[in-house]
Amino acid sequence: MKFRSMYLTALCGLAVSAAFTSCSDDDEYDPFEYGSKVALPEHRGYILNEGSYQQNNASIAFFDSDRDTTTTKSIDLYYMQNGKQLGDTGQDIIEYDGNVYVVMYGSNYVAKLNKAGIEEKRVTFDETHGQPRYAAADNGYLYVTAIGGYVCRFDAKTLEKKDEVEVGKAPEHIVIEDNKIYVALGNAYDNTNTNNKVAIIDTNNFNTTGVKKVDVMDNTQVVVECGDYIMVQGYGADWTYTPLYALNTKTGKAQDTGEYTTHIVEQDNKALCAWSMTDWSTYETTNTYYVYDPVAMKKTDVTATITAAAPELKSATIYGMSEGKDDSFYILTSQYSAGPGSVYHFSKNYTLLSKMTTWGQNPRKVILVD
Repeated sequence: MKFRSMYLTALCGLAVSAAFTSCSDDDEYDPFEYGSKVALPEHRGYILNEGSYQQNNASIAFFDSDRDTTTTKSIDLYYMQNGKQLGDTGQDIIEYDGNVYVVMYGSNYVAKLNKAGIEEKRVTFDETHGQPRYAAADNGYLYVTAIGGYVCRFDAKTLEKKDEVEVGKAPEHIVIEDNKIYVALGNAYDNTNTNNKVAIIDTNNFNTTGVKKVDVMDNTQVVVECGDYIMVQGYGADWTYTPLYALNTKTGKAQDTGEYTTHIVEQDNKALCAWSMTDWSTYETTNTYYVYDPVAMKKTDVTATITAAAPELKSATIYGMSEGKDDSFYILTSQYSAGPGSVYHFSKNYTLLSKMTTWGQNPRKVILVD
């Protein structure tokens, strides 16, 4: 082993109490690259913990995405790297072009972080646009939905705002496919507006004339790209009706699949779904899991396989699902304010690879940063 490798091995060993039990054997890898104050694994995952509303306790945890190991004690990466709290209500996190972008709903800003979680830029949203919700990036631009009814476009490097499109109140999730932006239009929180549509914006014609709308369920919330389809989920006017629609990107038409879901993640151009049903008289939740193929219009139930690997996922509170490498996926569960959440990492064949703490409340999303 070269001297540099020996040095880094020793360095990583010294960093165990603060961070990780293992580091890369790559001679060129520096666990403190990008100005990090803590040893980071070469291949890492970040977990955005939403925190509790108005408690200013959103956080970012990290783990080794190759070894599926997390830190040995609670570390808020953002606080450690930046010397301040992330803020209130972590809504979304994405990786794009070597950077990390965090959307903070309660604190009303979007921040650009480097690979080590060090903040480089941030932009605050004004009253006209309302608080930011979700983000997507493509061709050098960052697109962010704002609750006041806008999709805002920023230069991804500088966070300089370039332009905006008004799509209707309460836009939620956003996804980009073939130069088209698909935006879930939810219901306004002040009950001044209801939506039952997905807005489609041409990135080459980014203005109101370039917006089309497709009818789906009421109170649309989630859009996920699955091959030639955008899978759509909503909550209905009373937040209990949770159907799954399939929007064909070639024809522009949406169809009710006849299924229900509360969370969706793409897996091999299909929709891996979790449907949580809660008996509000007892507060008991029953989760079912299935894969929906929008081409074949076929559902395959995988509940027994997933819950055999992790029985607690039969009734746990699912707070999010995220994509992993090689069609693996993460299921994130919450204890709300009672304690930190958990992340379950499954292979594409539904083998449980690991279970980790999120070191924070209400884990919303996992991203991978290499």
